[in-house]
Amino acid sequence: MRFERLWAERAGPRMEPRVLDRANGAQSVFAPAAWPNAQVEAWIDWSEGFVAGTPSPVKGAWQPLGGGPARYGQQLAAAGSTAGLFKSLDQRSTFGGEITATLLAGLAAPCPPHADDGPVIDLGVSGGPDALARWVDRRRAAEAAAMAAQRLQARLAAVADAVLRCEGPRADCADPNGNPALARAAHAARGAGATDEALLDVIALAQAGEGYAVSPPPASPAQSATVAIDGALDDEAVRQAALAAWKTGAVQIAFAATDPAPCCGAALNLYPFAAGEAIDEAGLGRLTRLWTAALWIEAGAGGAATLGVVGLHEALVARGLVYGSAEAQAFAGGLLTLMREAVADALLDLGGEAPDRVVRIVAEAPPEAGLRLGGMALGASPWSGPVGGAETDDEVIVPVLKEAALAGLQVIGADLAAARLHALGARSLHGAPGVTAEALNAAGFTEYEIGLVDAALLSAPSLQAAFAPQVLGLGFVRDVLGTEPDATGADILAAAGFSAQAIDEASVYGFGTGGLEGAPGVSMDQALIFAGGESIGLEDRLAMAAACDAATGAPALHRLPLTADAGPEAMVALVRQAADAGLTLFWPKRAESETVRLLTLPPLEEPRPKPAEPPRTERIVERIVERDRTRRKLPDRRKGYIQKAAVGGHKVYLHTGEYDDGELGEIFIDMHKEGAAFRSLMNNFAIAISIGLQYGVPLEEFVDAFVFTRFEPAGAVTGNEIIRSATSILDYIFRELGVSYLDRQDLASADPDALNADGLGRGAGDKTGAESEPIPAAHFISKGFSRGAAPDNLLFLPARRSPGGEQGQAALSDVCPACGDFSLSPVGGRLVCDKCGTAPGAWG
Repeated sequence: MRFERLWAERAGPRMEPRVLDRANGAQSVFAPAAWPNAQVEAWIDWSEGFVAGTPSPVKGAWQPLGGGPARYGQQLAAAGSTAGLFKSLDQRSTFGGEITATLLAGLAAPCPPHADDGPVIDLGVSGGPDALARWVDRRRAAEAAAMAAQRLQARLAAVADAVLRCEGPRADCADPNGNPALARAAHAARGAGATDEALLDVIALAQAGEGYAVSPPPASPAQSATVAIDGALDDEAVRQAALAAWKTGAVQIAFAATDPAPCCGAALNLYPFAAGEAIDEAGLGRLTRLWTAALWIEAGAGGAATLGVVGLHEALVARGLVYGSAEAQAFAGGLLTLMREAVADALLDLGGEAPDRVVRIVAEAPPEAGLRLGGMALGASPWSGPVGGAETDDEVIVPVLKEAALAGLQVIGADLAAARLHALGARSLHGAPGVTAEALNAAGFTEYEIGLVDAALLSAPSLQAAFAPQVLGLGFVRDVLGTEPDATGADILAAAGFSAQAIDEASVYGFGTGGLEGAPGVSMDQALIFAGGESIGLEDRLAMAAACDAATGAPALHRLPLTADAGPEAMVALVRQAADAGLTLFWPKRAESETVRLLTLPPLEEPRPKPAEPPRTERIVERIVERDRTRRKLPDRRKGYIQKAAVGGHKVYLHTGEYDDGELGEIFIDMHKEGAAFRSLMNNFAIAISIGLQYGVPLEEFVDAFVFTRFEPAGAVTGNEIIRSATSILDYIFRELGVSYLDRQDLASADPDALNADGLGRGAGDKTGAESEPIPAAHFISKGFSRGAAPDNLLFLPARRSPGGEQGQAALSDVCPACGDFSLSPVGGRLVCDKCGTAPGAWG
């Protein structure tokens, strides 16, 4: 077989250095300048398999794509020389250079085979349906076990964490009766299926200082099953196979005997050869023969390999052909027939006995091959549509019309600029209907905010995303527009006074329609040329797949998608329709859901209490109430208090905000002369706690979670008569909140009764000194907050106690009739005014 230099002598793509952010750090590579980073990374992932253990053919210089293409070409050339394929060193060098050049030109990509070692289940033999049912049950059981294991691991980790975070005696921390957090975590773990033995083991390990590590979720079983249905179309067999495919998403259905799985493969890009005015038959044939020889080397004599294709639908679009038309099917069949003949010629030159025995053409390719070749459509599958993405120098993805779409528009004579504006939009608000610059100025937007939106429109996925708070700034959103910082772009536009119709009009102007249907100069029939994705009907997909299989003579594994919410009967109908269309091998599968599907359940009805039988006994019934997950906003003018203290010599200010009913709704934490990072961390922590409180998280949960946490600063507390020491800033904060709002006196460091002592050491019961004076109300009520509603002469009277310890009646209610002072005291069985000396009457 002759090998001539063609692609190696042509000017290859311009290379440029790239710095990729890889999992193991930054990596510098040479790559074609026109390739996006995703395509380059796909090649680097493949190249890493050829770097180790293979000598570099180029010394002292950076090699394109990490050296993988050059090493792969050299490796194939060496294996071909061993097999006696080359007559000279020049032929060997030419072959290796051509392989490398086609890889760098984006014409070919090696790829692993799609097949796995899954079972082949024949429903036509005795026991076949039972074998399929057992396989489905095992797979679903493995998936259910993986989900349950993740949930159980998370619950057990919470049990260990409740013990590890507890500060106190080890025995008390490991006792659910003394550690409320541990009790709650253990109940949740038991509900997730944990046995008491497992709980005790986790608690024992945590008591010894060992946590519970959550392992990553086990991957779903990789193997798929091939279900064979031979002979006449059996409705029951079709239904069994379809239901298995719906349940697992891993069932390939074959209506004929399938060949052994190939051991290696590659994919060729058809678009460069079929997109021009004339098909480059010579170039496509030469590329096919070159890679037939490459796969013949890899597979070895008597082996099997596949040569897939990508870019078929792009070639149809560039020539102005509708995907589902008879002309498109004939064109695709002609290209694949040409490749099939080239494979047969190459195999004959290589000494193969049967043309399609060692290397065969199939109308399919794995997804990684499509990514390495520029995101082209795989095999006979339709493309995603006319709009793609281009990467700017600063690695921002912006939408553009694909090259094939531009070529197709030129074929039908459409205005490219008008079509581009229709599909992609203006990406600016200048001249936009609905949301105009004048209307934005009237709503409070300045030229600065409008400029931020215009800059975001270049890469934003929607108009709402361009008006997000992260773009406009939280201060502008809160202070100027009066919306919450967590508002969406739609909320912001609505708050600015724009109607839904105005927003839709501006969205179409700025972002286009995403397609070419209805574009100026594009008729309805011509718009079908550019249809893709879900807009391609199932009948057209099946017809194209059948035409391609007929041209290659080898069944491809066609992937037939269903929507995520399609039911089992839809899968049964899909399988029957594919069989009627003549497909012999396909993979029906439901698409992954783009959003999390939720099941709405009615509330459980509480069981009616049975009539109590005498004797009646009191029962304590605990009800778990699910609070509405809506945010309870604080009043604009709210009360609270400020507590200044120092923990371990570090000043901390605690500000609280309360609802009208006195319930805590927000906190702020300010540190004195701390680093900017620590202060910002504490401020944002306080915001997170405030949001939780406003969404209904009980303060008790936060107190139990953060008291006894230990980190610096810690130590003695000054400035707070209730809390005398703390193990951390968070321990002090939540001790103070627990005492002040929850009456958690167990968290206080001093006896509250001793706090009435005066500066001379006399306690509340010491009558040797002067009596306590009345305290003005301004000591407790903010004059500014009350706005003068509280009178200036309002006093809080201290409660005096009798020698027996009980409060005297006069101290609470009697007033001296002579002077009006609250200073009557019992003396010798009579009440005597301490101020004027009047004795109005007997006491008691």
